[in-house]
Amino acid sequence: MAVGDKTCIGRIADLASGMDGIDTPIAREVEYFVKIISVVAGLLGVSFFIVSLCMGYSVLSSGIFLVAIIVANVPEGLLVTFTVILALTAKRMAAKNCVVRQLHAVETLGSCSVICSDKTGTLTQNKMTVAHLWYADKIVDLGHEDSGKPQELSGDPGFSELFRVAALCSRAKFLDGQDNVPIMKR
Repeated sequence: MAVGDKTCIGRIADLASGMDGIDTPIAREVEYFVKIISVVAGLLGVSFFIVSLCMGYSVLSSGIFLVAIIVANVPEGLLVTFTVILALTAKRMAAKNCVVRQLHAVETLGSCSVICSDKTGTLTQNKMTVAHLWYADKIVDLGHEDSGKPQELSGDPGFSELFRVAALCSRAKFLDGQDNVPIMKR
């Protein structure tokens, strides 16, 4: 009989607590900013300590100046501000049907300009299909597989160029026994 960390729940808890924190670019920038503020606060505190001693204050009063200057330069609301900003951004993204589970993912998604995804039959039918094409400043709806749309597009010069580029840039691999399977239904 196992107890504590040897149980299934204990192993799960150990795995969950053993996750390393993700070092995001904004976390690195905040860490760098905090180091700079700490050095500036320390230098200001020491300089005020020396100046107050030169002005004839007691060591205790000068020490109070030192601590007061250092504490006054610490940005206490910095962590709360970043958390609120990321939470508000996550809320705005949720309104656009982009739900994030962890706040640091908001920062990563914030630097994206284009997100490409594919779910048209890949999960349900295990095959990828194209539903829309965008070329020559127009969007073409391909409709269903049996709609006959590709036959209509084969005479379009813009589609012919797009098809040629797609074929040349494709990394598709043809498997044995699929020699007679058409790439595009015509």
